Amino acid sequence: MTHSTDILGNLWLVLCITFTTAVPLSSFYPYGPVAGDLLVPRGLDVFSNATWLPTPFLFFGTQYTNIFVNNHGDLTFNLSFTGYIPETFPITGIPMIAPF
Repeated sequence: MTHSTDILGNLWLVLCITFTTAVPLSSFYPYGPVAGDLLVPRGLDVFSNATWLPTPFLFFGTQYTNIFVNNHGDLTFNLSFTGYIPETFPITGIPMIAPF
């Protein structure tokens, strides 16, 4: 809600109402077992097998053709990342995407 005052000093309230709806699932890419997705095994310091990328992924000037999904929530290129290292990000020498 916003308000404004006109020349005569009258206060006018403007009520803005917006309506939103959920995005239907059909708008997303297919996912899950029916799309061939696999789960990363549960456990400490585990990772997926290398996933081949059909289109090379350019990341800071280097093209990569495979990616690993690690159980710590990060994605690495060319090699898995299995351990916790208490260092500031980015970790030197490990090309990585950390979504959070």
